Amino acid sequence: MSWQIYTQYDEDSLTMHSNAGLLRRARKALAEVELLSQSTTELLFKVEECEVKLPSEGITKASCNCSAQGSCKHILSSILWIQDNTAVFSESVKQTENIEQTTTQHKPEDQNSNISAPQVIENTKNALDVVLEFDHLKIQKKAGKANVRLAYELVQNWQTNQTLCTVDIQAEKISFQTDLSPNKVLLYPTTGFEGMLSDIPDKQKIAGHLACIAYLWLKHRPETWQWAIDTTQHEQRSEHQLSSDDFEFIEELKVICQNFIQQGLSHLAKESVMALHIYNMQARAQSLPRLGSVLRTLHGTMKQFLENNVQVEEQQIFNQIAYLYAYLVALSEVQRLAPELQTKALTKLRGSVQRDYQQETVEHLIPLGCEWWSTESGAHGLTVCFWDSQQNQLKEVTQARANHLDRTFDMHSAAATGIWGSSLSYVLQHQLELIDAKASSETSFSATSETRFIQKGLVSDLKKADLDQLNIGVSKWHDLQTLITPHSSLEPPKSRYVLLRHKSISAPDLNEFEQSFEYRVVDEQGIAVKLSLPIEPEYRARIKHLTQLIQNDQIVASLVRIDTTTKAIQLIPCSVFLDTAKGLKIFSLDYDYPIQKKSSLAELITGRFEKLLAEKKQWKNHQNYSAIDVLVIEIQTLLEFYANTGRAVLDQVDLDKIQNIAQQFSDLGLDFVAHSLRFNLTQNNLAIHLLKWRHVLLQLQRLNQRIILEGQTMS
Repeated sequence: MSWQIYTQYDEDSLTMHSNAGLLRRARKALAEVELLSQSTTELLFKVEECEVKLPSEGITKASCNCSAQGSCKHILSSILWIQDNTAVFSESVKQTENIEQTTTQHKPEDQNSNISAPQVIENTKNALDVVLEFDHLKIQKKAGKANVRLAYELVQNWQTNQTLCTVDIQAEKISFQTDLSPNKVLLYPTTGFEGMLSDIPDKQKIAGHLACIAYLWLKHRPETWQWAIDTTQHEQRSEHQLSSDDFEFIEELKVICQNFIQQGLSHLAKESVMALHIYNMQARAQSLPRLGSVLRTLHGTMKQFLENNVQVEEQQIFNQIAYLYAYLVALSEVQRLAPELQTKALTKLRGSVQRDYQQETVEHLIPLGCEWWSTESGAHGLTVCFWDSQQNQLKEVTQARANHLDRTFDMHSAAATGIWGSSLSYVLQHQLELIDAKASSETSFSATSETRFIQKGLVSDLKKADLDQLNIGVSKWHDLQTLITPHSSLEPPKSRYVLLRHKSISAPDLNEFEQSFEYRVVDEQGIAVKLSLPIEPEYRARIKHLTQLIQNDQIVASLVRIDTTTKAIQLIPCSVFLDTAKGLKIFSLDYDYPIQKKSSLAELITGRFEKLLAEKKQWKNHQNYSAIDVLVIEIQTLLEFYANTGRAVLDQVDLDKIQNIAQQFSDLGLDFVAHSLRFNLTQNNLAIHLLKWRHVLLQLQRLNQRIILEGQTMS
């Protein structure tokens, strides 16, 4: 009976398909509803001179001849009228069905007629049984391969972390609470796949609904589910060109970047931020893993901002959107390159999926240390660094999880699991030869336990002179600048870590202005550079351990992470080499504990504070900005105002200010920056200009970043 499905729609369902305001107006029009005719397949109503048809397929197929698009007040009024008049309406339909049944008995049976079949299923089977009898291959064929690929990625994500999709099976409907939208996805089995309701964005709605059905099916009857794509090959598309679907997706994301700026970064909508998560999955489904990674990072940052994380500001989001937009432009322009350059450029821009590794053998790896890290987006992991003696290059191995997908993965479980099937403690104590190593890039290996290795000796077999003889890391601080100088506006430095071999390391000073502890290390030429540990909870153990080691042990080298995200480059210590009577020893500032403990963090702060005040005139007691820095800060503040507020047009005063700053950049010889600030300044699409200007200025800041070297050690 076609009317029964409409009695199952609750207020949440109707609101999801329309909106709360429309539903309120529909209730006021109940007196204007008139039932014109009914049958087992369709109901016909008249509402305020409009004709409404409610078919047995449910609300998604309902129609009205009014001028409104989609679900309207008249459709909702008709459904509410059914729910208020079920008794009378049921008797009316029953009489109609008796007449039709009598007529049918005198007609030969039509083999193609199956109108009553759904009613039999509905009365004898529960909701789950009905769903598990869907023709899932037919549904996938109708959805299309692109949606099936995206659905597959979504299901893989949910199976990895089952908290991302919870299922509630009721007598008449099945609801899915997913990470795709704030509200539930509703499945009424009698209306089939096309009758599902949700507020997932329209372009990903089909894939999201298909993922829900697949996830439900795989939980209850996995042996009968078949994907309509080759799941082992679906991500392996051509490396030499982008498809038309890829270009369409790229253009869509460029528009989304503009929309964020036009809406104002201070007014982010939760629905828009959640949609980024789906776009991340779509990028992975279309074999654009690097794009997926950028989207995932942006989504994590925006999510933290919406949760009022004080460490995330609009400025950071603006930077990430500007980078994303520049990256999308580079992808869309890659086909303009000469054919011999397209493959190389696209390989870098496309990125590689986690399982795309190159097999290789590494004759001699020396461990350098490790770091446990976490990001504002929620990702966390363990990175272990090695020195490849054959290639004279630092290599990284990382195992990590994004957005807390694996609740069993933490700092201690990562150390126990280690890498290559061995614990972190074992790896940091042994020199190794790798066999069948899986290299994911020039500077990184996979942590998979499938990699085999041969022990070549202990780290304690090495002496301090061996570090110099093998030329491990950097011993002249003037060479550090080459490690952080960018080679491309879209490419990060090859390595985030460097081993510093130093002659001495000083006790820490508390820098009140930077809110960090600073340790000065001196190279063989007597030049000093600062290592910094911010006063943050995650660095508290490192500050305490490193201070105790300086007091009681001989530190000959430090593994540091190069942090270029701040204006002043920071070198953050992670592990150190200790010179002991038994040889060298790697001490992890995250995992190891000093034997002797002579000072506490509270004593350290108290003891260094007076010294900091006395030396304030020697060290940086104010920001020494260059002319370029002053211009960049001035215009960045102006751009952030428009990006945060969403204002669409520059005020004349601000327009004149930008023109003046552009001229000053030109006077400094930076004609490219000046030209970009003047280019098409009068055009209406301010959002695009803001994104382009922001990226250009960020690259200028990167080029202007310097590691501060000191000619002598301060005591």
